[in-house]
Amino acid sequence: MFAQDADRSVTLFQNVRIFDGKGASLSEPSNMLVRGNKIERISTEPIPTDRRADTKLIDCGGRTLMPGLIDAHWHSIMAAVPLNVLMTADVGYLNLLASKEAGNTLMRGFTTIRDLGGPAFDLKRAIDEGVIPGPRIYPSGAMITVTGGHGDFRQTFEVPRVLGGPLTRTAT
Repeated sequence: MFAQDADRSVTLFQNVRIFDGKGASLSEPSNMLVRGNKIERISTEPIPTDRRADTKLIDCGGRTLMPGLIDAHWHSIMAAVPLNVLMTADVGYLNLLASKEAGNTLMRGFTTIRDLGGPAFDLKRAIDEGVIPGPRIYPSGAMITVTGGHGDFRQTFEVPRVLGGPLTRTAT
Protein backbone atom coordinates (compact mmCIF):
# COMPACT_ATOMS: atom_id res chain seq x y z
CA MET A 1 0.00 0.00 0.00
CA PHE A 2 1.37 3.42 -0.89
CA ALA A 3 1.38 6.28 1.63
CA GLN A 4 -1.34 8.23 -0.19
CA ASP A 5 -3.62 5.15 -0.08
CA ALA A 6 -3.22 4.94 3.71
CA ASP A 7 -4.98 8.30 4.07
CA ARG A 8 -8.23 6.74 2.80
CA SER A 9 -8.01 3.29 4.37
CA VAL A 10 -10.42 2.15 7.08
CA THR A 11 -9.50 -0.61 9.53
CA LEU A 12 -11.67 -1.99 12.31
CA PHE A 13 -9.88 -4.02 14.97
CA GLN A 14 -12.43 -6.20 16.77
CA ASN A 15 -12.11 -8.09 20.06
CA VAL A 16 -8.82 -6.47 21.03
CA ARG A 17 -7.39 -5.66 24.47
CA ILE A 18 -5.64 -2.31 24.43
CA PHE A 19 -2.50 -1.34 26.31
CA ASP A 20 -2.37 2.46 26.21
CA GLY A 21 0.92 2.94 28.08
CA LYS A 22 -0.74 5.05 30.79
CA GLY A 23 -1.34 2.19 33.23
CA ALA A 24 -0.32 -1.40 33.80
CA SER A 25 -3.62 -3.02 32.86
CA LEU A 26 -5.21 -3.94 29.56
CA SER A 27 -8.64 -2.75 28.51
CA GLU A 28 -11.68 -4.99 28.40
CA PRO A 29 -12.19 -6.61 24.97
CA SER A 30 -12.78 -3.61 22.71
CA ASN A 31 -13.13 -2.43 19.14
CA MET A 32 -10.93 0.21 17.52
CA LEU A 33 -11.71 2.09 14.31
CA VAL A 34 -8.71 3.52 12.45
CA ARG A 35 -9.22 5.85 9.48
CA GLY A 36 -6.04 6.60 7.56
CA ASN A 37 -3.40 6.70 10.26
CA LYS A 38 -5.63 8.14 13.01
CA ILE A 39 -7.56 6.30 15.69
CA GLU A 40 -11.12 7.52 15.23
CA ARG A 41 -12.95 5.61 17.93
CA ILE A 42 -12.47 3.01 20.67
CA SER A 43 -15.48 1.29 22.22
CA THR A 44 -16.45 -1.86 24.08
CA GLU A 45 -19.65 -1.78 22.01
CA PRO A 46 -19.71 -2.74 18.30
CA ILE A 47 -18.64 0.13 16.03
CA PRO A 48 -20.74 0.54 12.89
CA THR A 49 -18.57 0.96 9.79
CA ASP A 50 -18.97 1.38 6.09
CA ARG A 51 -18.56 -2.16 4.72
CA ARG A 52 -16.80 -1.06 1.54
CA ALA A 53 -14.64 -3.58 -0.22
CA ASP A 54 -11.48 -1.82 1.00
CA THR A 55 -12.55 -1.71 4.68
CA LYS A 56 -10.32 -4.09 6.64
CA LEU A 57 -11.98 -6.04 9.44
CA ILE A 58 -9.46 -7.68 11.76
CA ASP A 59 -10.63 -10.10 14.44
CA CYS A 60 -7.87 -9.87 17.03
CA GLY A 61 -9.10 -12.84 19.06
CA GLY A 62 -8.54 -11.07 22.38
CA ARG A 63 -4.90 -10.27 21.59
CA THR A 64 -3.16 -7.11 22.80
CA LEU A 65 -2.81 -3.91 20.76
CA MET A 66 -0.35 -1.27 21.92
CA PRO A 67 1.25 1.93 20.67
CA GLY A 68 4.27 1.60 18.40
CA LEU A 69 7.69 1.56 20.02
CA ILE A 70 10.30 4.26 19.41
CA ASP A 71 14.01 3.49 19.09
CA ALA A 72 15.98 6.66 19.80
CA HIS A 73 19.39 5.27 18.76
CA TRP A 74 19.42 3.32 15.52
CA HIS A 75 21.71 3.16 12.49
CA SER A 76 19.78 2.05 9.41
CA ILE A 77 22.85 1.03 7.41
CA MET A 78 24.60 -0.64 10.34
CA ALA A 79 21.67 -2.21 12.21
CA ALA A 80 22.17 -5.77 11.01
CA VAL A 81 25.39 -5.73 9.00
CA PRO A 82 28.71 -7.11 10.29
CA LEU A 83 31.51 -4.52 10.27
CA ASN A 84 33.57 -6.43 7.68
CA VAL A 85 30.61 -6.34 5.25
CA LEU A 86 29.96 -2.68 6.05
CA MET A 87 33.56 -1.80 5.22
CA THR A 88 33.81 -3.77 1.98
CA ALA A 89 30.38 -4.03 0.35
CA ASP A 90 28.95 -1.78 -2.34
CA VAL A 91 26.61 0.93 -1.07
CA GLY A 92 23.76 -0.48 -3.19
CA TYR A 93 23.99 -3.82 -1.42
CA LEU A 94 24.13 -2.08 1.96
CA ASN A 95 20.97 -0.14 1.11
CA LEU A 96 19.18 -3.39 0.21
CA LEU A 97 20.20 -4.88 3.56
CA ALA A 98 19.05 -1.70 5.34
CA SER A 99 15.69 -1.94 3.57
CA LYS A 100 15.20 -5.51 4.74
CA GLU A 101 16.16 -4.58 8.31
CA ALA A 102 13.75 -1.61 8.27
CA GLY A 103 10.90 -4.01 7.52
CA ASN A 104 12.09 -6.37 10.27
CA THR A 105 12.31 -3.45 12.70
CA LEU A 106 8.71 -2.45 11.93
CA MET A 107 7.54 -6.04 12.47
CA ARG A 108 9.23 -6.02 15.91
CA GLY A 109 6.87 -3.18 16.85
CA PHE A 110 9.08 -0.14 16.27
CA THR A 111 7.03 2.40 14.32
CA THR A 112 9.49 5.29 14.76
CA ILE A 113 13.27 5.35 14.86
CA ARG A 114 15.87 8.09 15.15
CA ASP A 115 18.84 7.32 12.89
CA LEU A 116 21.92 8.77 14.56
CA GLY A 117 24.36 8.59 11.71
CA GLY A 118 24.59 7.29 8.22
CA PRO A 119 22.97 7.69 4.81
CA ALA A 120 19.34 7.11 5.85
CA PHE A 121 17.65 9.82 3.77
CA ASP A 122 16.90 7.63 0.73
CA LEU A 123 15.66 4.80 2.95
CA LYS A 124 13.37 7.28 4.72
CA ARG A 125 12.06 8.49 1.36
CA ALA A 126 11.33 4.96 0.14
CA ILE A 127 9.43 4.19 3.35
CA ASP A 128 7.54 7.52 3.28
CA GLU A 129 6.51 6.94 -0.35
CA GLY A 130 5.30 3.41 0.42
CA VAL A 131 7.93 1.73 -1.77
CA ILE A 132 9.09 -0.49 1.11
CA PRO A 133 7.74 -1.22 4.59
CA GLY A 134 9.51 0.33 7.54
CA PRO A 135 9.21 2.66 10.51
CA ARG A 136 9.14 6.47 10.39
CA ILE A 137 12.77 7.58 10.26
CA TYR A 138 14.12 10.80 11.71
CA PRO A 139 17.62 10.89 10.19
CA SER A 140 20.52 12.89 11.60
CA GLY A 141 22.78 12.63 8.57
CA ALA A 142 26.53 12.19 8.94
CA MET A 143 27.95 10.74 12.14
CA ILE A 144 29.82 12.99 14.51
CA THR A 145 32.78 11.29 16.13
CA VAL A 146 36.27 11.90 17.41
CA THR A 147 39.42 10.45 15.86
CA GLY A 148 39.44 6.82 16.89
CA GLY A 149 35.81 7.00 18.05
CA HIS A 150 33.09 4.52 17.21
CA GLY A 151 32.29 6.40 13.98
CA ASP A 152 35.91 6.51 12.76
CA PHE A 153 36.19 3.51 10.44
CA ARG A 154 39.74 4.16 9.21
CA GLN A 155 42.23 1.36 9.42
CA THR A 156 45.51 1.99 11.22
CA PHE A 157 47.42 2.04 7.90
CA GLU A 158 45.14 4.69 6.34
CA VAL A 159 47.04 7.93 6.77
CA PRO A 160 47.24 10.92 4.43
CA ARG A 161 49.93 10.54 1.75
CA VAL A 162 50.22 14.30 1.35
CA LEU A 163 49.49 17.23 3.63
CA GLY A 164 45.73 17.82 3.59
CA GLY A 165 45.12 14.66 1.56
CA PRO A 166 42.23 12.21 2.01
CA LEU A 167 42.21 10.28 5.27
CA THR A 168 40.70 7.03 3.97
CA ARG A 169 40.30 5.04 0.81
CA THR A 170 36.68 6.19 0.73
CA ALA A 171 37.46 9.91 0.97
CA THR A 172 38.02 11.82 -2.24
